[in-house]
Amino acid sequence: MTTFNDLIDKLCEPFPKEVHEPRYDGHGTYIPIHVYLQRLNEVAGEYWTHERVGEPIFYMEDKLVHTVVKVSILNRSHMGEGFSKFQVNDKGKIINRHYAIRSATKDGIRDAISFFGMGKPLQSTTRSTTPSSITDDQQSFFTTDRTCVKCNVALSEHDLNELTTLKIKFDYCTDHIPKHLKKKSTL
Repeated sequence: MTTFNDLIDKLCEPFPKEVHEPRYDGHGTYIPIHVYLQRLNEVAGEYWTHERVGEPIFYMEDKLVHTVVKVSILNRSHMGEGFSKFQVNDKGKIINRHYAIRSATKDGIRDAISFFGMGKPLQSTTRSTTPSSITDDQQSFFTTDRTCVKCNVALSEHDLNELTTLKIKFDYCTDHIPKHLKKKSTL
């Protein structure tokens, strides 16, 4: 009989270095979603599922689509959030809607499976600028290698503290935090 712990032990094994690809911004590496999906299919097979929860939300100002995804392995589930950029034509109509939703859904799967312990942090943790007020478990979230996804400028300690306070997972400097994330965090 397959147990949850057996599956998780195999799913959470480190990925070989050969599957790591350089990030587009030049800071570190990442593991492509198809590698995660391949491992899920090979190890968990029929014991895992995913479903998109609710309808995708399109943020026209930022040209981002947001999805929520539920991933279940045996009788346990985690939710994940996914984001993807979309393109618009001259008239402001989204031209890659289907692709953007699929991409955001895959990003949501990656986020959800991270709660099972699968994968590795996307940022390097070689040098830390950790504020003394956070715990050891949170320490790896703060690194000097983190840059704003919009302007590619290194995040300051103030930026990192603001992201933590607002509970924002994506790396934005305080000048580029999208309005919808500020509003969501103040609710």
